[in-house]
Amino acid sequence: MASFAQQLEQLLRAARAQGLVDSGVAEQLTALATERERERGWLSLGGVLGRLGAAVTMLGVMLLIAANWRHIGAGVKIVGFVLLLGGTHGAGLWIEWTGRPYRRFAETLHFLGAGLFVGGLALVGQIYHLPANPARAMLVWLVAIVPLAVLLRSPAISGLGILAAWLWLHFAGADSDSPLHIRGFTSYLMLSIGMGLALLGVQSTLGRDERRIRLVMRSAAQLMLFYGVYMLGFFRRFSEGEAAVSTGSIALPLGALVLGSAGVVLGWTRLAPLVPWLRARVSLLLLVLVATCVAALLIDLDVIPRGPPVRIFEFGTSARFAVGTVIVSAAAWVLWFLFALWLVVYGALSRQRDFVNTGVLAFGLGIVTRFIDLIGGLADTGTLFVLGGVVLLGTAWGMERWRRAVVARIEAAT
Repeated sequence: MASFAQQLEQLLRAARAQGLVDSGVAEQLTALATERERERGWLSLGGVLGRLGAAVTMLGVMLLIAANWRHIGAGVKIVGFVLLLGGTHGAGLWIEWTGRPYRRFAETLHFLGAGLFVGGLALVGQIYHLPANPARAMLVWLVAIVPLAVLLRSPAISGLGILAAWLWLHFAGADSDSPLHIRGFTSYLMLSIGMGLALLGVQSTLGRDERRIRLVMRSAAQLMLFYGVYMLGFFRRFSEGEAAVSTGSIALPLGALVLGSAGVVLGWTRLAPLVPWLRARVSLLLLVLVATCVAALLIDLDVIPRGPPVRIFEFGTSARFAVGTVIVSAAAWVLWFLFALWLVVYGALSRQRDFVNTGVLAFGLGIVTRFIDLIGGLADTGTLFVLGGVVLLGTAWGMERWRRAVVARIEAAT
């Protein structure tokens, strides 16, 4: 599929041949489109190398201080770190205020400064022997870099802020002295899913001028939701046994799902902006995902009975899982494939290859995963293959009908 700049160039060539535009205007429009296309992506070679260099620099500073810990005074450590922190942000601001053509490098310096801040927290804690509290440290880091992300409109710092929030939620749940303490993989999984839902909704409320930040938030949301739905497909496995069953407070994981749902409600009118009629479909899928997550959490906490055990074939042996955990796992499987199909359809209609490729890869990964997860002996595997083939044939027939209906609707609208 040709890029926008290439499509515009072909269109202008045809328009110039028909005398609709002159050569000067066509060249200016082509140059403008090419420049916008060049600036379109969040990642570039310079950006990747810059962020990699910032990460290596942060690690190097920490290792150098650690290697010479006894030979550097406490005051020298703190003053040196403050100067380094202020110098990186100061250099980045100077580049921006003077209008230098190194905007991406300035963002890299701000990214370095935001990362060094958490190193400074660890430095102060080590110097004054403060009690270790990872949750509090992540919260301070989050509070410190969020204003930078807002004021500087920095996608890189926005990504660090998302990481800090994710770490804070998990460290807060792991704090045994906290009233929000949780145990069990399911509860921690809900934190990622809830945060992914919130990011998906909030990013859609941002304006076009913040497109790069939207891309970071949307990518993080997709990563968290794909991870959450994928792992939820194994719910019947990790929800068995005393060590795996969730215990502790339900407030943190349930609160994450509630906040995630609120975020989606806040931005649902702007979801799928290029194909509005698909908005209701994705909203329904997200609603079913939240309901499945709440059911999984309540089953894991024994609020909802697990139900009687049922036999599930796998690798030629038989395993027995509670019927409730099997239903949740099956619901996650269905959601995974429906999300993948939605991405393919949305990407095709909005002419965004990334969505199409992601959906196709997700669909293929789901098929391979479910095959390995459910494979049994010859008879069981043969049965699975027959059922799987029938399902694939039915899906192909349904998608063809859906495609024809979409095409007919587009032609009717035009």
